[in-house]
Amino acid sequence: MIRSDVKSMPESTSLTQFPRPSVAVDTAVLCPVPVSGLHVLLIRSEDGRWQLPGSILRPQERLAEAVARCLREKARLIDRSPVQLHVFDQPDRDDRGWVISVAHLDVLAAADVGLDPEVEDGAGIGAEDFATAWRTMVPVDAVAELSAEHQEIVRVAVHRLRSLHERSPDPFGLLGSEFSLRRLRTLHEIVAGTELQADTFRRTMLPLLEATGRALTQGRGRPAQTFRRRAEFTLQQDTPIVAVPGTVWAGVHDHPHPGAMREKVDSGVGDGD
Repeated sequence: MIRSDVKSMPESTSLTQFPRPSVAVDTAVLCPVPVSGLHVLLIRSEDGRWQLPGSILRPQERLAEAVARCLREKARLIDRSPVQLHVFDQPDRDDRGWVISVAHLDVLAAADVGLDPEVEDGAGIGAEDFATAWRTMVPVDAVAELSAEHQEIVRVAVHRLRSLHERSPDPFGLLGSEFSLRRLRTLHEIVAGTELQADTFRRTMLPLLEATGRALTQGRGRPAQTFRRRAEFTLQQDTPIVAVPGTVWAGVHDHPHPGAMREKVDSGVGDGD
């Protein structure tokens, strides 16, 4: 069905005869932070508003090139390869004009961002002064109103990340090549925003893993067997992951902020599974 407010245009072989939108790339950089939950990276725009790292596509520039440039120049993140998430094309989504956004998703450890999300004053800006800071990390469930539909991009990115973790062990490889089941479950709990039943998690994930034959010794507990992801369950960075706003994937739910798990989840405790 053709919308009544969409004007018809004469057929032409010249693209210059048609109105053209600007194309932007916006990236939701999500960080699972021990104890305090899933965070998103925001940067301050020239007009002082917080937003996702984004940029307008330059002439002859490919999407991946624009994303890498934007993350390098605006977020100080080097050599990243985010995956495509969704195209946001609401005509009035940007107050600057007609802008289509190709949203991307990237996931990395908080330490790789170079900010301290545990600092209470300034919402995690680390040693920088909040009044002049240009980057910050905030919990995904505490994101204030953002410009140009960025809040919806964050929502879709969080749903997609949780969906991926429900059916694949550490799909973005944050734990490295080898890990114990306890470390894997801790990461998945941070992403999910809730505690996961240990036996159910083990039954779900073991078929997706292969044992390394080695054990991890940490603290006073018994050594924990280590595993690696099977190759087919590792996310390929050049594979788009399509998400539709308003869609809830099977088995994915809105999770509360992980207040109940604060005392349990940390970066290295309890590798005894």
